[in-house]
Amino acid sequence: MSSSETKLPYGAITGKKLIMHFSAFDIDLPVIASGLRERMDVLREMDVAFAGFGTEIPANMSEQAPASVKCFFEYVGKEADPTVILKRAYHLVWSGMIDSFPDLEQWAAAKADLSNLTLAQAEVLRARKGE
Repeated sequence: MSSSETKLPYGAITGKKLIMHFSAFDIDLPVIASGLRERMDVLREMDVAFAGFGTEIPANMSEQAPASVKCFFEYVGKEADPTVILKRAYHLVWSGMIDSFPDLEQWAAAKADLSNLTLAQAEVLRARKGE
């Protein structure tokens, strides 16, 4: 870890860049996107640009080594300390994710629907392969 890196519980700030990381077992892209949408106007006012997000699949993914979801931000302002601003952005994104998270019943139904879709896609792939 370089001296200019600030570690956060689920991310790090290096220079003018913030990278947040999540386990795909815990958080999925729609939850992150919802939290970002909830707070994007405030992030813009703070001169924090959202630079993208995605899933990194490890070479040997297993039940013990899930995929990692990363979310990238950059401080594009010139007036303030980037570390202070990006720490605020980090907390804003988390609060947006919590504030926009559906209640447990809706979330469980959505997860069940996604599971059913995944199983149906697997069946289509098996049928195409002639299994």
